[in-house]
Amino acid sequence: MQVRELEWQFYTKPKNITMDNSMKLYWELVFKRQTNNDLLRELHNPIRQYEKEMIDGAILDIGCGQSPFLLDFLSTDREIIAIDNEQIQLDFLKKRVESEKSATLKNWSYLNLNFPKDDLPDSTYSLIIFSNLLHFFTLKECVEIGKIIANKSTKGTLIYIGVHSVKFYANNPSNSNNNGYFKHYFTIRDLDKVFPSHLFEKIYYADIDKSDSKSERDLTEEWLDKDIEADGITDPNQRDLIKKNYLKNKRQSDVIAVYRKK
Repeated sequence: MQVRELEWQFYTKPKNITMDNSMKLYWELVFKRQTNNDLLRELHNPIRQYEKEMIDGAILDIGCGQSPFLLDFLSTDREIIAIDNEQIQLDFLKKRVESEKSATLKNWSYLNLNFPKDDLPDSTYSLIIFSNLLHFFTLKECVEIGKIIANKSTKGTLIYIGVHSVKFYANNPSNSNNNGYFKHYFTIRDLDKVFPSHLFEKIYYADIDKSDSKSERDLTEEWLDKDIEADGITDPNQRDLIKKNYLKNKRQSDVIAVYRKK
């Protein structure tokens, strides 16, 4: 396999299919290597600034993964609804929650749903979380998702969004595969189209650009080693070249926003 082909295999998985073996390896490593405290230490959660303003209702995380956001609400009495289309991620999250003595377990639900194809549960929501999900959809699809959320939310519902920005390291519009994996790279103006001002008030916005921490780099390198080995590549020089090409200029650039339903 050519270096460039391997590098781009991480960006070319079609949307809404079963998680491939490469990403299963990655999320298994996250579960094994990163404790709940590790995830929470790395979490930037602006919702905490508006917690006293949250209306009564459930907290919903769509595409939750091993959600540090939900782990941050471990001891709440609010109903917690975790949604993902990958059962392995729901199982990992449940194990994380059940490992904590302070967790209020009876108010947690773990639902294997394929959003937006499957309907969201009918409930009053205090908070809806979209962390690292919407960039797997085109902007047009996201606008339709915004309409779904407008119908499912009520006055005062907070919506958290974290998406890859146009400055994200994998964004290369000149490459024909640029939108094969991540379907859209966002500006804040794009999010304002998804959550328009006549329906939502934007109460928080941040443009994040950062290098990976040492723990993030170590995890990525271990994942690359395991994934390259799974592809049967044994030549040390080729392995090093693949890792070098994948890791160079790797910066995390994201748009973070919080909207409130009017």
